[in-house]
Amino acid sequence: MARVKLGLTGLPATGLVAKAQALHDNVNGNPAFPNPVPTPAAFQTLVDDLVAKNAAVEANRGRREYRERDTAEAALVEAVKQWAGYVQMASAGDAAVIKSSGFEVVDRGSPVGELDPPRNLGTRATNMEGRVSLRWQREVDADMHHVYMSTSNDPFAWQLIGVTTKSRFEVDQLEPGRFYWFAVSAIGAAGESSKSEPCRAMAAA
Repeated sequence: MARVKLGLTGLPATGLVAKAQALHDNVNGNPAFPNPVPTPAAFQTLVDDLVAKNAAVEANRGRREYRERDTAEAALVEAVKQWAGYVQMASAGDAAVIKSSGFEVVDRGSPVGELDPPRNLGTRATNMEGRVSLRWQREVDADMHHVYMSTSNDPFAWQLIGVTTKSRFEVDQLEPGRFYWFAVSAIGAAGESSKSEPCRAMAAA
C-alpha cells in the first residue's frame, strides 16, 4: 500500500504556498476526492491568506507582520495535513490516485519491520454532542494511523473511518449516549500493523 508523503519539512512559507496551490488545483474537481475537508474553497482561502501575509512581511518586515504570517502558515500546514489524511483514505493506498492529488508517495526504502500496534488507546472527555475524542500512544516509526469503528463487539465489525498523521482523532455525528468500539493501527514502511486493543466509548450526550 502506497503512503502519502507530506513533503513539508524545511519548506519556507513561499514554498508552502506553491505546494498548497498545486494540491488545491489537483484535488478540486478530481472525482477521486469528492469531499475533502476542509473544502477546496476554504483551502484556497488559507492559501490566499498566506500569500497576503508573505507580501506584508516583504513590504514591512515588522514583528506584527511576521507573527501574522506564522499564524497563517500554521493554519495552512494543518489544512495540508488534513488533506493528506483524506487523500490516503480516499485513495485506498493506490499510488497513481495519490499522485493525482498533487501529493508525492513515500519512498518505501527498506522496511523497518512490522510496527507494534498503537498502545493506550483511550478517550478524552468532550462536551460536543455525538462526539468521541480518541487518544493513543504513537509508535516511533509510524507515519500515519488508521482509525476503525465497530457498532458491536460480538463479533466486531470493523470499518475504516479515518486516517490521521497524529495520535488523536475526533469521531463526530454519532448517536449520543450510544456505545461504540474503536481500534487504531500504525502505518509504516513495512505496511500496516495489527489493530490496537479495542476501546469502548460512549458518544457524548
